[in-house]
Amino acid sequence: MILHFDFSTGASGDKLLGALLEVSEQTGAATFASLQACAQALVPGVEVQRTRVSSGGIQATHIEVQEPDAPARHWRDIREMIAGVAAVGALSPAAVKLAELVFSDIAEAEAAVHGCSPEQVHFHEIGAADSIIDIVGSSLLFQALAPEAVYATPLAIGSGTVMCAHGELPVPAPATARLLEGCVVFSGAHTGELTTPTGAALARHLVTNWEPLPGCRPLAVGYGAGSRQIPGAANVVRLLAGQAVSLAGGGDGDGGSNDQYSCIASDTVNGDADLATTDAASRTSPRAGQHLAIEGCVLLESNIDHLSPEALAFACEELLATGALDVWQEPITMKKGRLAVKLCVLAAPAQTERLAEEVAQRTGTLGIRRTYVERSVVPRQQVVLDTPYGPMPYKVARSLNPATAQHGLRPEHEAVARLARECGLDYNALYAELTQLPRSLINQHTREIPRDKELRDN
Repeated sequence: MILHFDFSTGASGDKLLGALLEVSEQTGAATFASLQACAQALVPGVEVQRTRVSSGGIQATHIEVQEPDAPARHWRDIREMIAGVAAVGALSPAAVKLAELVFSDIAEAEAAVHGCSPEQVHFHEIGAADSIIDIVGSSLLFQALAPEAVYATPLAIGSGTVMCAHGELPVPAPATARLLEGCVVFSGAHTGELTTPTGAALARHLVTNWEPLPGCRPLAVGYGAGSRQIPGAANVVRLLAGQAVSLAGGGDGDGGSNDQYSCIASDTVNGDADLATTDAASRTSPRAGQHLAIEGCVLLESNIDHLSPEALAFACEELLATGALDVWQEPITMKKGRLAVKLCVLAAPAQTERLAEEVAQRTGTLGIRRTYVERSVVPRQQVVLDTPYGPMPYKVARSLNPATAQHGLRPEHEAVARLARECGLDYNALYAELTQLPRSLINQHTREIPRDKELRDN
């Protein structure tokens, strides 16, 4: 199972807890009764209520915790409370570890802000029973779901100021800002505090991939509501649970591959067994109705009018060499009739921030636009084939027509160009010869090129 959080209106402990509870109940992983039992073991006498509320027209679960005469608590007090729950078997070891990590991060963030040790931190809002149950309850439900991976949208944090125990502070509050380290955030369209310290600390530990939702079959969807009303928006966290599937092969996540490069339709080219890889486990068999692989990407764009063509061409080569999926230039006309170039860089979502920094550093541009896009890709593989000129890297594209065994077979440009220079051969004639190489001369024992050593030919 994989999970995907939508944090478009931020994250808080009650929103995360409500969303996790809805999905846990729908999938049979846990119930509200188990959450109540954990809460009672944590804070004897505490009252936990769930209500269905409408936030921006969305029906969602809101968890409310009431604790009369709540005492002041320090990090050591909360640690002892969690240990007590674990001792009576109301919390699994994995959930205990997760809850302790979240609280430890909050304690260290507060200590850094106030200039004291984590053990001396006096929790204000976080020490109340509702925040404790939000964190421990979310840990309980999350570990019950036991996802393989967790994806999330960028985390909206809000803007303006917020009132807390220390007075009015800018958003995000100092401790929240520290807890957001490692997350992907943006201010969002709404003012005020959208992400609380509890929400930031939980998101930091729950999310493994700040990326768009990959291919999956949805199994359940849950909504957790916050207490605040946001004009014109639903103040909810949406959580989608799904079964991972391979968009490349149309199969499920149980043994299929999400890597379209690892697929070859069959062991034959035009009926000859001459393109088999030495590792049969590295490919996926074809299926009827095979479709193009679908990849989520981020398109980075910047208008450039201050670089020479040679400098821009060099920047493009460097971007390709450092991991861009593709790089190209488009002629444009900017304001006041200035001729310019639009630099376009296609990046994998996980590489977006790094490549955006590369673009800014190598071009000196002052702005980079980014857009999430999807591209359809013909499944292909790069292999090394024995030729009369020695081993040569080839790109093999699989046919999408299940009625044929045709493959696109292309020698890599860089390798052909290097051979042409070294041997004094005509490039076009050499490329045509290698493309039409007799099948009988191709050694059927080929070896696959590792992904990190592939030659790029865009």
